[in-house]
Amino acid sequence: MKVLCDAAERFGYELRDEDRKTAKWVQDEEVQYGDIAITVVQAKAIRKLYKSEAIQNAYARRNEYWILDACDYYMEHVPRFAADDYVPDDRDLVMCRIRTTGRVLDAKLKVRFRERGETDPEYITYEIIDVGGQRNERKKWVQMVSNVKAIIFLVNLAGYNQVLYENKEINRMREALEVFGKITGWRDESKSNTGGRHVLKGGDLFKHLPIYLLLNKKDIFEKMIYKVGLDKTFPEYQGGSKSDEAIDFIKETFQKKCPSGKSVKMLDITGVSRF
Repeated sequence: MKVLCDAAERFGYELRDEDRKTAKWVQDEEVQYGDIAITVVQAKAIRKLYKSEAIQNAYARRNEYWILDACDYYMEHVPRFAADDYVPDDRDLVMCRIRTTGRVLDAKLKVRFRERGETDPEYITYEIIDVGGQRNERKKWVQMVSNVKAIIFLVNLAGYNQVLYENKEINRMREALEVFGKITGWRDESKSNTGGRHVLKGGDLFKHLPIYLLLNKKDIFEKMIYKVGLDKTFPEYQGGSKSDEAIDFIKETFQKKCPSGKSVKMLDITGVSRF
């Protein structure tokens, strides 16, 4: 909510008196960083503030600053979250986000060995490691994943119309393409020196590994593409607002960031598809 209040102020959208009081309270550091549970009454005031004209105008321009994709969901359900007897359901858990810092063991998956030989174990355990994707986390990747057998690269499809948390001047999907190319071992022969501070070292370590590209948040993308064309970020795209054509174009664009002969398995998914 603080991000939206700051954006409304920056864009010159004025809040009414009652909403202004709520915004001032939301922006208080003790409320932001203190371990304080909000009441249902306060939660309803937050939702009212969110639905105000000024905040909605700021939210409509969210492509100009970083904000969580699930913001609308949080604001709609905040009174329920504040109830004393609140218990999160599956959708709440899918919609929540925790920033990954360092190396996080996400899961161990035990599966039966297929086409098992006499000396092979009955089961194989896959260990999935989640690493932070922010710029300041990438320099740690090589040390963390030096012994991996495959890489899953997750991309937010809606990122074509979003900016980075670290730099609102940089498009999220453009950044993802650059990082993906460094992981696959792709080289742009026209550029001998990138000159960037956040160049990923160790692409040669990964280029021979199987890579799976997961294009996530398809549900958000399908709604967004009708409002903001993909050609805004990729002028060469001429496919209109059909999401299937747009996703095919995105897949082709990522494939171009692979060395010749490198095959990448690509899937477009949504984490909330079963709800």
